[in-house]
Amino acid sequence: MDYIIERIDTNNYALFDDMVFWRENGFERAPSRASVSEQMKKELSNPNLHVYAVKADGRFVAWISLIYIPKIGSRWNGHGHIYVDELWVEPNFRGKGYAKALLKKADDLKIELKATGIRLYVNVNNPAAKNLYERCGYKADGQADFMVK
Repeated sequence: MDYIIERIDTNNYALFDDMVFWRENGFERAPSRASVSEQMKKELSNPNLHVYAVKADGRFVAWISLIYIPKIGSRWNGHGHIYVDELWVEPNFRGKGYAKALLKKADDLKIELKATGIRLYVNVNNPAAKNLYERCGYKADGQADFMVK
């Protein structure tokens, strides 16, 4: 199946929002032509936010959200880390290499920004995701609890 990967911006945000709706509701909606809010424009213009989506069959079916977090101190020499905030592939499109292709975008961004590494969290209840990350060269580095407030 042919696909392309696009960086999300104001021009393709409506298609991206349709995919998020699909993920949250379990079904697709008719393509949205809604305008992009000022707040969303502000978020999309953040130079440390890099969101990419896989387009197949005329719609987005997978995405990765990458965040560059600067680090200071001599250990990092002013080079930060790329964090994989979210990676998702619509279940009917899994097993086609889309997740690996999106993780390659993280590798490319690491090189482009001269980041010191790529970090991510994986849910302990999601062994398929952990296996994917291990196949892509990631390894466990200790143990952490994911906390939110």
